[in-house]
Amino acid sequence: MERRVVAEKPTHLLASVDSALRLLQILRDTGALRITDAARELGISVSTAHRLLSMLVYRGFAVRDESRVYHPGPGIVANARAQSEHRGVLLRMRPRLAELSEVTGQTCNLMVRVGTTTRFLDSHEGADRLGIGSRAGEILPASLTSGGQVLLAEAEPAVLESLYRSNSARTSGDYLDDAAFVRFRRRLESIRRTGWALNRERTERGVAALGMAVRETDGAAVAAVSISVPARHATMLDAPEIHAALGRACRLSV
Repeated sequence: MERRVVAEKPTHLLASVDSALRLLQILRDTGALRITDAARELGISVSTAHRLLSMLVYRGFAVRDESRVYHPGPGIVANARAQSEHRGVLLRMRPRLAELSEVTGQTCNLMVRVGTTTRFLDSHEGADRLGIGSRAGEILPASLTSGGQVLLAEAEPAVLESLYRSNSARTSGDYLDDAAFVRFRRRLESIRRTGWALNRERTERGVAALGMAVRETDGAAVAAVSISVPARHATMLDAPEIHAALGRACRLSV
């Protein structure tokens, strides 16, 4: 195990602060949000969502257009094109994520890769009360998450060199030395051959996950979906029916 990177929920969580931060995460990752959508996502009233978004506008973290849709403001460093693409994938995959969670009974996650990180656009918690909680809004190292690895396996060698062998990689702490990079490339090659990646407690103690790439009709990988289970039940991720259900969810052409 390399390290535990998922933050623990504070014992004394401030609900209003948490809601405001979740709105920031949603704006950051999807680029557009209506008040009613915000209320539904956070499980709060429309009036509360309006007050929170108004504060984000006031502080420059959001702007509202003439259609009453909120977008990232100058206080958020954003890539508008990437956000639009992420939102499109989110809207198309959300029903599939819910269906996959219902079929497996486990928490299912939708994620995209941004550089060396994995951003969780959405999570749908399973019926298993002892299962894994939502990871929506989390940002984790792509080299460790199951979804991040399947997306990195799609990257060209030059891209991997830039991400993990460049001067900027040294600055960010993502740099891999010769031996580590060779091992990393071999793992990605294996993942590309099999079409899936398994994460056994590499990002969080007690959690295992199986990830596959979400592909367009032309085969291009645009996101990834993972199924998360308690590590003690990790063997269920080897079941052919789990692989088949995850594969069906990831084919946008279906």
